Amino acid sequence: MVPALQSCVSQKSTVTGVPPRRRGQHFLVDAEVVHRIIEAAQIQPYESVLEIGPGKGALTRGLIERARSVLAVEIDGALFRKLEMEFTNSNNLRLLREDILHVSFSELVRWAGSPKLVVVGNLPYYITSPVVSKLVDNHMFVERAILMVQREVGRRITAAPGSKSYGMLSVMVQLRAEPRLLFDIPPNYFQPKPRVYSSLLRLSFRESLPVNIEDKRIFFSTVKSAFSTRRKMLKNSLRSLPGLTAESLQIVAAKAGIDLRRRAETLSLEEFAALSNAIAHLVSYPKR
Repeated sequence: MVPALQSCVSQKSTVTGVPPRRRGQHFLVDAEVVHRIIEAAQIQPYESVLEIGPGKGALTRGLIERARSVLAVEIDGALFRKLEMEFTNSNNLRLLREDILHVSFSELVRWAGSPKLVVVGNLPYYITSPVVSKLVDNHMFVERAILMVQREVGRRITAAPGSKSYGMLSVMVQLRAEPRLLFDIPPNYFQPKPRVYSSLLRLSFRESLPVNIEDKRIFFSTVKSAFSTRRKMLKNSLRSLPGLTAESLQIVAAKAGIDLRRRAETLSLEEFAALSNAIAHLVSYPKR
């Protein structure tokens, strides 16, 4: 039997008996697309891989043939048992029946014996944003991620300032990683067929931030506040930040060199950094 890790890597167990279809899982059934995904991952023999939601194992075999070790996290009990039987002779694979959103990445890298992981996954659409956010939060443990996502979400993540798709998710991901859409996958390559197109997304995580941020908490609060009311000008949306008044916002605008009549979706990553740094000079948040 393939060894299964115990729940010591879990921060909170949420294993359920919900059928795969109700979880929004769509399984890849095209061998050529599977091959293209494996090739796009560019797995090296010395690397350790975290596969999120292996499902029926379409990607798993290609990963264990290339990687030093693979940890596959699957929440569904029936699929988990099938994976155990399918890969019973695979010595470099470990299976964990768990919710990826509650798994400790520090424990995963300790198990893998590697400072960073390559993450590969065909993500259920409904958890794409939470999973991507978790990867961003755990960027120090991730070398790169190759993810199958809903095409619309992929476009939001890679969107440039000024586009309709550009938003808080774009800024938060691009702060920590360089995102790139590799190719689209039509619905007929899956079973059951989704109603929308999918895209393969690559996130190459940065060693350091591309911009200078003086206070990360204030940066995140600034971005969140700016996008909380997309149709409002910055001078109105930023008023929700504690400690800022109409008068102090004028000082912020002058220091950052940003016209606060603009809207959040027009600001670049560099401009958000300048804006939050100017705010940080005027206000401070209590340490938690």
